[in-house]
Amino acid sequence: MSEHINRNSKIDWTLFLGILLIGASLRAPITSVGIALPSIKETLSLSNTSVSLITIFPLLSFAFISLFAAKISDRFGLERTVFGALLLLLLGIILRTITGVSWLYVGTILIGIGIAFGNVLTPGIIKLNFPTRIGIMTGFYTVTMNIFGSLSSYVTAPLVKQFNYNIAIGLIGIVTFIGVVIWSFQLKKYDSNIKAVKSTSNINVWKSPLSWQITLLMGGQSMIFYSLINWLPEFLLSNGIPINEAGIYLSIMQLAIIPLTFVTPIFAVKLKSQVLVTFGTGMLFVLGVITLMIKPEWAILGIIFIGIASGLAFGLVNTFFGLRTENGYTAAKLSGMSQSVGYLFAAIGPLFFGILHDATNSWNASFSILLVTSLLIMVFGSQAGRNTSIERTLNK
Repeated sequence: MSEHINRNSKIDWTLFLGILLIGASLRAPITSVGIALPSIKETLSLSNTSVSLITIFPLLSFAFISLFAAKISDRFGLERTVFGALLLLLLGIILRTITGVSWLYVGTILIGIGIAFGNVLTPGIIKLNFPTRIGIMTGFYTVTMNIFGSLSSYVTAPLVKQFNYNIAIGLIGIVTFIGVVIWSFQLKKYDSNIKAVKSTSNINVWKSPLSWQITLLMGGQSMIFYSLINWLPEFLLSNGIPINEAGIYLSIMQLAIIPLTFVTPIFAVKLKSQVLVTFGTGMLFVLGVITLMIKPEWAILGIIFIGIASGLAFGLVNTFFGLRTENGYTAAKLSGMSQSVGYLFAAIGPLFFGILHDATNSWNASFSILLVTSLLIMVFGSQAGRNTSIERTLNK
């Protein structure tokens, strides 16, 4: 893998901590809101439609901003752009805590924009600064993201009861503020090397079949995950499983993801090819969806299959951003492409899932979308595991 910046072989612990703090800030502002929505709705007298916008705005921001994040970082540098993203994220968290519908919406949009930049650019930061440690760094980054996302949901509920929604959803700002402080140390450190890296990355990732295979993996796993996050409780309830038990099933699916998001990047980089691992990930998705479709009473087994597959897929796709590129700026471009399409799938997937259920009065049509998506991951997405790079495929 070619790197055009001469990095010190020793780990920069300030940078390492900065990357972890980015990860800690990228999910918690979103996952904490779900628990607080009833309180927000009551306090601000919002309709269900108004409340739904709070959940849709971030996903649409992810899809839209991801298209431009890498291009903006080309101009200002990865380190500066990430610092700006953290500032936007912190500002959004602060504004969202101010009581008022306008503040809530503006804050939510700024949070979505900040997270989108962080999502896209952090794999490039890892590739650029830790080219020989992509697996372990990606593992730490993704597991921190998921742990803080889960913790924020757990901590928000008692805080809402004890205080109000403003304090409950604002506390994650402390972590983001620390991230801003730590990341400020990176601003002058590598900026002198920006031009050297930019000149190596005049690559149009949209023209690469390999980019589309990685994007299919990203988009497919996002669609399956967010569709189930939104609709699994209602599906289980319609099959006689109590709502409290349905909540446990949903937690099990998310808990299954956490260890695999850490382990997968570490062992994936040790393999010459990840085709079989990615194929097996698609197969687990297929088995999980089929189990839910034909044996709802075995839902716990299907949920475990899908949870494992989601953890593998999320770990793999974040690793591929570094493994399938030859410098950090191409990694950022690939990340931007994959996440733009991926989060568009995440936004529209649950919508079509619900529409099909209402139109057919059956869950089978809805789950058929997830089954087709799982098969596409297994057959075509698995080719993202080939031992090559975006640059090589475009220069043939």
